[in-house]
Amino acid sequence: MNAQTQIAQQQAHSVGLLNLEAFELSQRIAKMLASSTLVPEQYRSVVKVKAGKDSFGNMQYRDEENPNGLSNCIIALNMANRMGADPLMVMQNLYLIEGRPAWSSQFIMAAINSCGRFSALRFDLEDLGETEVEYQETVWENRQKKTVAKKVTVKNLTCVAWAIERETGERIESSKITMEMAVKEGWYGKNGSKWQTMPEQMLRYRAASFFGRVYAPELLMGLRSAEEEHDRIIDVTPDTATVSVQHDLGAVKKQILQAKTLDELDTIAADIEKYSDKEKTELDKLLNAQYKKYSEAATTKKTKAQPKATEETVIEDAPTETSGEVVNAELNVDELKRLQAEAEAVVQQKKQPSSAEMKKEYAKALNTAKSLADVLDIEEQIENDAALTQPDAQYLQANIEQVRAKFEKPQTQPEQQQTAAAAPDPIKSKSVMGGLMTSIANSKTVDELKNVAELMNQNKDKLLAEHKTELLTEYKQRKEFIENQQDMFE
Repeated sequence: MNAQTQIAQQQAHSVGLLNLEAFELSQRIAKMLASSTLVPEQYRSVVKVKAGKDSFGNMQYRDEENPNGLSNCIIALNMANRMGADPLMVMQNLYLIEGRPAWSSQFIMAAINSCGRFSALRFDLEDLGETEVEYQETVWENRQKKTVAKKVTVKNLTCVAWAIERETGERIESSKITMEMAVKEGWYGKNGSKWQTMPEQMLRYRAASFFGRVYAPELLMGLRSAEEEHDRIIDVTPDTATVSVQHDLGAVKKQILQAKTLDELDTIAADIEKYSDKEKTELDKLLNAQYKKYSEAATTKKTKAQPKATEETVIEDAPTETSGEVVNAELNVDELKRLQAEAEAVVQQKKQPSSAEMKKEYAKALNTAKSLADVLDIEEQIENDAALTQPDAQYLQANIEQVRAKFEKPQTQPEQQQTAAAAPDPIKSKSVMGGLMTSIANSKTVDELKNVAELMNQNKDKLLAEHKTELLTEYKQRKEFIENQQDMFE
């Protein structure tokens, strides 16, 4: 009876779902956690959502109630109680991927190492040399899904996770994870896959997850690792293929209209078989019109005295290489102009600015910058612009240094000699720097930081060079911190 009483008292003072007092305690703790900003967003009672951009183009956010925050906290508390782990640690390492909860791989390793049943988890890596692996891949061709066989050459590394079971002293091992397995299972070929950039780390993560599911499934509670859930997502994106076909269709129309000879038209006609029947019909009409135009021009030059022969020649020279369904189709002038305008509109719509054009725009913005804050904003945009080539990015970086030097206004040697007596006072410079540092630290938004940048520009004559450098470094770090906070809520 004493043991049963102790168990009942422990249950009454712990969190849970099946006891009234434990459930009320769980709700109180969950409410406190949901009000914290240290827990991930899915556990918070209030989340930030986008509310559009202001007149300056800055993204604005609004607070919105999260109806699932409290319930998610209670479930996380229950899981932490069952595992004997810290609730905050569980929240920080539990991810929701496509509606499925999953553990981080580091948490799985920590759970196995701290459970007390095994020695510390260790890994045996082996390099079997390069190997060619054949795998199946789903592709989209003419808007239809198709499975094709492909080959890739990889460095075939293998990894086995092992530990010593304390109760029996036996060495137990996970299944062998290999790069060949990663390719065949589709983990290696995904866009942005870490298997291509850090294969050894991914092998260890996957081996630890396999070990835990076989020898300690109660620790993982039946959940996979976050990396496994990402790899299980099937990447089927027919929209990309459709856009590519539409873009290609517009380019082919433009090629037909720009063709100057019958030989060029023959070359284009041989390439249109890959399109659907509807698209092929539209291209055939345009081809027939161009064939007729150039055939009539060619026969007119040969002879003007035999109109009948000319007509027969036109009929015989009609495009026999295209679809037979549209050989007799004819286009009037208005329809030909409409198709030409449509093709040019499609090509213009899909045209993207080149790296050289982007470099020109950035250089223009740098030349018209009015303050150091504007220069810093443009520098950040250039660093995040993936469309720029490396030479263009290096050119702009050199331009940034020149513009920054202009705002800092370095003195020439004669000016330095003239103003040596009027150099900034170190004590006053330190005092001004302290006030500006406080203003930077108290800034909550990017707009407030821009106001501080204006103050920095106004007081630059009162600051020593090293104090200016410290302020610029602090300004940039604070701006990155604010923007990272905003990205967390997007």
